[in-house]
Amino acid sequence: MPRAVFRNPNALWGAVVARTLQKLGLRHAVVSPGSRSTPLAAALVSEDDLQVTVALDERSAGFHALGLAKASRRPVVLLCTSGTAAANYLPAVVEARMSGVPLLVLTADRPPELRECRSGQTIRQDGIFSSYPVWSAETAVPDGDLGRLRHARQTVVDAWQRAQGPLAGPVHLNLPFRDPLPPEVAQPGFRLPKGFDLDKFCDVPVARPIQPSVRPSDLLPLPGSGARGVIVVGPHAPADRDAFALAVRELAGLTGWPVLADAAGTLRGDLAGLPCLVTAYDRILRDSAQARRLRPVSVIRVGDLPVSKVLRQWLAEADAPTVLLGNPGENTDPCHSRWTRVDASLAPGGVGAAVASSPWQKLWAAAEARAARQLDRAAAVDWPFEGRVVPLLEEALGSDDRLVVASSMPIRDLESFWRPSGPGPEILCNRGANGIDGTVSTALGVAAEGRRTALLCGDLAFLHDGNALLLAAGFRGRLTVVVVNNAGGGIFNHLPVAASPHFERLWGTEQRADIGKLCGAFAVPHVAIRDWAHLRRELALDRPGVRVLEVRCDRARDSAHRLRSFRR
Repeated sequence: MPRAVFRNPNALWGAVVARTLQKLGLRHAVVSPGSRSTPLAAALVSEDDLQVTVALDERSAGFHALGLAKASRRPVVLLCTSGTAAANYLPAVVEARMSGVPLLVLTADRPPELRECRSGQTIRQDGIFSSYPVWSAETAVPDGDLGRLRHARQTVVDAWQRAQGPLAGPVHLNLPFRDPLPPEVAQPGFRLPKGFDLDKFCDVPVARPIQPSVRPSDLLPLPGSGARGVIVVGPHAPADRDAFALAVRELAGLTGWPVLADAAGTLRGDLAGLPCLVTAYDRILRDSAQARRLRPVSVIRVGDLPVSKVLRQWLAEADAPTVLLGNPGENTDPCHSRWTRVDASLAPGGVGAAVASSPWQKLWAAAEARAARQLDRAAAVDWPFEGRVVPLLEEALGSDDRLVVASSMPIRDLESFWRPSGPGPEILCNRGANGIDGTVSTALGVAAEGRRTALLCGDLAFLHDGNALLLAAGFRGRLTVVVVNNAGGGIFNHLPVAASPHFERLWGTEQRADIGKLCGAFAVPHVAIRDWAHLRRELALDRPGVRVLEVRCDRARDSAHRLRSFRR
């Protein structure tokens, strides 16, 4: 490989940062165009082994990088220029922190002498993301000093390792640059350090991040007394789904407790058919007599809580001794139960799992069978009910596929109606902060790896992230977006505020956008679904690129149907 020629210190520093990241294992970078970030953008695109995506909208760019990191389970670089560009990354940084997704957020900045003096495109960037990064730092202004180059190199190494744990999440590096910014422009007097070799200089040792794990047997004996406990598993996308399912099954066998599994993840499919699995807990616990009869005296919680408000209230009322397995050093219990935390992931112990279920599990299994039949009947309707989309997605997607689910009603419909008969797709969602922003951008990032991917979202989430369709040009993945269009915010129809005379104006969020025309403006194929048979045929197709399937529903009718079904 010919020795690189560097004409100014910015080009040298950019190359050191990019090459070091590539040596560490970086594979994806998302760049928002700008001037101040030129040294790094030029260096990243020059690395042969890096895939660089250019995203015009910084908020969309942030969530696209988030989706890439979710899918690849390794850090992704997010780069922008100086000024308010960085501020648009905040929602994605918040979600990355709260869902433990590794991001390397690199914000180019003006040098110190151009700050606090109304220099153009300059704001206070160091610390702009507040406490949400797991770590943040600012580097020195580039020059030719070898000692400061080493500092820049090792700061990048530090950022890479911190992003991956044990408290995984976003890392922010603020990088000031003086002119000249383009690598082609020579700076008078600049010289490379004597004998400098870029590849050798950036050849840092790479250590694989080690995540602590705990075996089910290590959790015994459990706090509390008696055999009436529950295992609650929240949204979870394990790197090794088979090992995780085996560990949960082993834990259920050792304890004799039921597993209340959130729909987001893989567990419902991977444990399908086992008597310990409970999916209809939200429906079960709406019956106050059943809720009292099934109240636990001990709880093991894996990850965040499922979305069900009814489940959360039930756990809070039980106030049972609880073991939390989750992000190291973080309190993941909004119920404020009597918890103790085990800072480790769950791993199989190799002791197997009991085949016969306990009487306590059988009691839950009987309640599960009744509630599941009621929910299945509620979804199996001929008219355009939002919840009907979920079983059709389950029918269409296999274990090699991925499903991204938006917040608000889609994730709640998934919780109610997702009951695969066997291993299903990996399910991903932005449930750290539970926002609807960046939904389409995230899905495009998830799908960019090449696996067949579907996105289930509402009309407001789709419109809120409409600029994500800019990424469709040149997109090489396979993404089918299913937009449930009920002309507004369906989740608010289920709240007491629905009785307000100002409901539609302030909460219903009625919109009349033509989604087909919006897709046409971005040259994205759009299909208006006529009936369930039509949707089934469209979901069966596997085509490259991005396409949008629009399912029109009636918000008020859907809400009334849910209320009737859940009260039975």
